[in-house]
Amino acid sequence: MKKAAKLSELKDGEVKGVKLNGEEIALYCLGDKVFATSDICTHEQCVISKNYYIDGEEVECTCHGSHFNIKTGENTVPPAAEPLKTYPTKIEGDDVLVES
Repeated sequence: MKKAAKLSELKDGEVKGVKLNGEEIALYCLGDKVFATSDICTHEQCVISKNYYIDGEEVECTCHGSHFNIKTGENTVPPAAEPLKTYPTKIEGDDVLVES
């Protein structure tokens, strides 16, 4: 696992985009947990961390309206037909670690 961000940099209900091992990753802070998915929408490759709306445990890519479950990556509302890749996360102190 590699350090992706500081927990203190993440705000509940927001998405932070990071690059780790050449991959674009979106970090989501939901309460006291952090989740990570690909930051690239599977529909038209928009960058989610720059075009999003959070509703509970779902993120909407506002480029074309696709919705994804933040915890599982499952696509829940079209037009995206493929899920987002998810990454295991771990919090150590103020460090958010991601396995990519």
